[in-house]
Amino acid sequence: MKNKYQRMNKEEKKQCKEFYYNTPKGKEMRKRLNRLTIIGIIGVLFSIFLVISGYISEEIGWATWVMSAILLIFSIIFIVGAIRLRSQCLNQYAISKMK
Repeated sequence: MKNKYQRMNKEEKKQCKEFYYNTPKGKEMRKRLNRLTIIGIIGVLFSIFLVISGYISEEIGWATWVMSAILLIFSIIFIVGAIRLRSQCLNQYAISKMK
């Protein structure tokens, strides 16, 4: 796939985002991607909280480490996935609609 969005300058990217997020599909996609990002951030914060609270209470076991690591990995996947999907959607819109 072409990378038209990545080759745009800052003003063109801002204009492309503005046009895309004003479409019905763009509004829906923005909600979904923001939700994914928020879920990822909450997961990262909760995994850090688990490790810190276990360390403070001196009751941290291997299960806490494993659960925290798995949660952290999946949360990072959510965040990276949301960023990649956002750029792919904007790139597709730039290819099809922007001239």
